[in-house]
Amino acid sequence: MLSLFPKAVIVVTALFVLNACNDSTSQSGSTGTQVVQPSQLNLGEQRITLTSANGSVEIDKNPLRMRFLNAQGQIVLEQVASQGGALQPGLMLDEPLGSDYVPDVLLNAPFSYLVGAEVSPQLRATPWVGNYITQAMVGIQYHGVAVKESKSIGNGIELTVSTNDPTGRTIVARIMPDSAGSFSVSLKVLPAQGVAFIADSFVIKADESFHGFGGRHNAVDQRGKSLTNFIQTQNVGAGPIGGVAGVLSGGGDRFMFPSGEDAAYYISTAFASTGGYGFMLDSTKPSRYNMGAANPQAWQVNTSGAEMSYLVIPGDEPTALRSLSEIQGRHRVPQLGDLGPTLSRAVRVLSAQADDAATYEAKVWDDIQRIDAGKLPVKGYVFEGWEILPRESSRTIIKALHDRGIRAYLYIRNYVGLDPANTERPETFTEALSEGYVAKDLTGAPYLFGTPFGGLGAAIDFTNPEAVQWWGGRIREMIVDLKADGFMQDFGEHIALDMQFHDGSTGVTMHNHYPTLFHKTTRAVTDDVEKKTGRRIFFWTRAGYSARGGSSAFESSNFPGDETSDWSRASGLASLTTDMLSRSATGSYGFNTDIGGYFDYHTGPPNAELFTRWSFWAALSPVFRVHNSSSNGVRMPWFYGEKTLEHWRKAANLHLAAAPLIMQLWEEAQTTGIPPTRGMWFHFPDDKRAKSEDQQWMLGPDVIVAPVVLPGALSRKVYLPKGCWKHVDSSKQFEGPKDVTVDAPIDSLPYFFRCGTQPF
Repeated sequence: MLSLFPKAVIVVTALFVLNACNDSTSQSGSTGTQVVQPSQLNLGEQRITLTSANGSVEIDKNPLRMRFLNAQGQIVLEQVASQGGALQPGLMLDEPLGSDYVPDVLLNAPFSYLVGAEVSPQLRATPWVGNYITQAMVGIQYHGVAVKESKSIGNGIELTVSTNDPTGRTIVARIMPDSAGSFSVSLKVLPAQGVAFIADSFVIKADESFHGFGGRHNAVDQRGKSLTNFIQTQNVGAGPIGGVAGVLSGGGDRFMFPSGEDAAYYISTAFASTGGYGFMLDSTKPSRYNMGAANPQAWQVNTSGAEMSYLVIPGDEPTALRSLSEIQGRHRVPQLGDLGPTLSRAVRVLSAQADDAATYEAKVWDDIQRIDAGKLPVKGYVFEGWEILPRESSRTIIKALHDRGIRAYLYIRNYVGLDPANTERPETFTEALSEGYVAKDLTGAPYLFGTPFGGLGAAIDFTNPEAVQWWGGRIREMIVDLKADGFMQDFGEHIALDMQFHDGSTGVTMHNHYPTLFHKTTRAVTDDVEKKTGRRIFFWTRAGYSARGGSSAFESSNFPGDETSDWSRASGLASLTTDMLSRSATGSYGFNTDIGGYFDYHTGPPNAELFTRWSFWAALSPVFRVHNSSSNGVRMPWFYGEKTLEHWRKAANLHLAAAPLIMQLWEEAQTTGIPPTRGMWFHFPDDKRAKSEDQQWMLGPDVIVAPVVLPGALSRKVYLPKGCWKHVDSSKQFEGPKDVTVDAPIDSLPYFFRCGTQPF
């Protein structure tokens, strides 16, 4: 054991090349191979130091404390000091119905854990299958005290750490240089029995802010917030009773039902800190971040069970974003036409005017005729109901679109269902169940659940090789037989904890991992088709989870779930910027909103003003796509009359003008990891205001976009950071930092160029 030689200096140097999850070129979603840097391990009497070219890790033996330093020797992340005696109570509670009143009781100490119980009830029907009704963890917390033993392993070190647990539990910790300039820390409590979660806690710096975490709606800076890393579906604001619900729940204007303001369809366990590092929890198990909500001086990450692994990347904001997105994966570069403008024709369901094959096909042809008559600048068209049409009808429609230079997209989802959605044929459900292609319950029977459309569904088991082959046939039918250019790949959230999968896994680890497996399975098919034909296939997703080798490596783009057709910060128009900037920070930057919203059961359909403002919001975002309600009917740009159609046309043409810049930034992101759309914090990390701005963004380094998100507004207050900025519509120049108010008539989008630049 190295601890027998406290004054020795042991140098361990190793170089490893790890294969990334996909080894293609620039279209792979990653940067190819990931190199683990050589390391040097120095063991002193009281302190262990592990050094690589990107920085170092220092571990004080007694009392235990670990810190991470950058290449310049500056501390960027430091564990909190050891604290807490015996019988420290612990409580974590995800309150039901989106409320937020009971604070977590957490022990902030090095390598802590809770011995106790976890309760996580779920529903098997309703739109919220797979969500927690609530999650509670309660027990006694303990923590690491001192390094008892240490030994070199590979190019790193393994520690045995004593704890203040009276039963004598110990913690085994491994610290290693890892890919993309990171250090990995892996922890295991022994014995594991009775351990509900394991955690680590770190000091919050005075001006530190935290950015990333996936498609969150609550904030762009998560300092002071508590976040659950568990994919949650169909969380929406309260619509017309939002004011009352927000007060009663404690969630304010960010209240979402039923899983709270931090709920997300698309989770990332990674974030970038303005304190000089990036961080990623390397786990698909249910986990949580408490970013100073329980203790304003400390943040904590914890994972269900007795084991946890995480990565730390010392470095500034560009370094953090590059490394995190390299490890997780990056969205594929699309073709220019995939950016839109795109129109989507959903199938109308659950209403007296529900579509059948004849009415739906008639609407598709009417859309094409209107595109022709208005000479609309449409580059893509989605018809979701292709499955209920005769195959020859779908071929004819796709050919008609191609003849017009319009890319044709279809629709598929991760579950088979007997429901009125009209997005697949009933025999598909029968075949999948009879052949055993779906997840099972504890008895070995197909795990059936209630779908959001009021029928029965069963999740396809992508760990079953036969199901994978069957799924590949469905994808090939769309893109090979029918010659579609892509598709919406919907859902992926409805994985219950008690589901059983072909490979022996359960919903506990599969719930978060399932979307990655789903999208990876599809990507393998599209990659094969692209390789053989030279075509480029574009598909966009809803559910996602990005840990190491996460779902962003396999997607082209994603949309933020079913946005409500309202103005709300919870899930309507004002939620989009927060979501886009939070997910884009770590590789998921192909943001793809539903112009006009989608979920309108309790809000009603979008009016002309909301539709227009949403169109201009999307104009300087990555993808410009109309897609709204299946309940109250699709609202196409011409639905509201000629004036609104012209407003939409103006927004579409603005998007087309900016599309070359968006493509350039997207291509650069494949190498740099820096997203096309960036939070203000990225370029101005020392600007306190910039860190929290969640209703404006930067498109590259020289464009500030500030859409109108309030009903009735005809002007927009914009925060301009340091430098000279020109309001494009008026040509007025302003010197920041300062707030300015500019005119914003209904047919406009406030945006600014850095003085002396002409980005588009």
